[in-house]
Amino acid sequence: MMPRLSFIITVAMLSAFGLIASDIYLPAMPDMAHELGVTPSQISQTISVYLLALAISQLFYGPFSDRFGRKPVLLAGTTVYIVGSLGCAVADSYPSFLLFRLLEGAGAAAGLVLGRALIADTCDKVISARVYAVIYPLVSLSPALAPVVGGHLSSTFGWHADFFFVAVFGMITMLMILFMRETRPGNTSVTASPFSGLSTMCSDPGFWRYTLIVCCIYSAWFIYLTQSPFLFAQLRVSEETRGWLYIPLTVGIISANLLTKRLLNHWQYDHIVTAGIVCFVLGGLAYAVEMFWAEQGILMILLPMCLVSLANGSSLSLAISGAISSRHGQVATASGLIGFLQIGSAAVLANAVSAGFGFSQSVLGLAVLLLALTALLACCKLSFHP
Repeated sequence: MMPRLSFIITVAMLSAFGLIASDIYLPAMPDMAHELGVTPSQISQTISVYLLALAISQLFYGPFSDRFGRKPVLLAGTTVYIVGSLGCAVADSYPSFLLFRLLEGAGAAAGLVLGRALIADTCDKVISARVYAVIYPLVSLSPALAPVVGGHLSSTFGWHADFFFVAVFGMITMLMILFMRETRPGNTSVTASPFSGLSTMCSDPGFWRYTLIVCCIYSAWFIYLTQSPFLFAQLRVSEETRGWLYIPLTVGIISANLLTKRLLNHWQYDHIVTAGIVCFVLGGLAYAVEMFWAEQGILMILLPMCLVSLANGSSLSLAISGAISSRHGQVATASGLIGFLQIGSAAVLANAVSAGFGFSQSVLGLAVLLLALTALLACCKLSFHP
């Protein structure tokens, strides 16, 4: 049975914490660099600092919520998120802004980890996948809508308003958390170490197979996000046009989410995961074929990634649900670890590919293909180990 609408909305807002705070101030970054007296590259580093805090903090929220309960840890993390956002809003120097970005990222991690844990606490594996299929389209809109909202706010009231908006968003979410019931399973020990379940979870092969799929899809996505702006610039695509080129990918993610929700009534869980990975592989093969073409164009960069977006909208959400709901029984700890690995691996691989091999369609294509084949291998392992 599907959870109540209020529960789904709360989890969707928690899941959107990280993306909203990450993307809302992108249009205002040039003005921020000028006002804070720093270079554009230094302002760009505030994203890396935020993602670093977001990734590492996820390792701690899960175990501590297993120890102390979901609700108190969520309230603590949301408080940190609000304080960090308000601090960013009133910061008058680059070092203070950087410090509050760290706090904001650390608080946002609570929403990512415990939003997934709340689903796993209240739903079985199949119902969890259906809930994800409802939530992910909403969350997928965040990266597209946040810069639009932030751009209007910053142009009207200044860049500080972007972070006041994020703080208000956190306050509204906190009110919803206050009316939410505790979902932590009653048989969770309150005397053991918060990290006592880590070894049990890490010995579960199902967790690692699903996690490998998540990391491959998310890494391919981040590699595209770091490569594509430069590839479009090489093709002399204007900045205004570049923004529109990411909309088809969002449409692909949302469409795959909605289709996955329907397919869960007819197909086996892992068969849907594999179908999404097949789309992933087809996207990688399309890039490989295009490397032999003399001419390059926008569609040759965009269309293969539309296939990958179908895996992002189907296999990614199902693999996250599968990893958290595997036999280990440590749902919150698993949520934190998979979030750390998902964001951490994507950030490391995207930076390594760009720094080591530069920016070209062949670099993008080979990276996507190798990651797709790795994910396909993990799918084969899942087929042999139901």
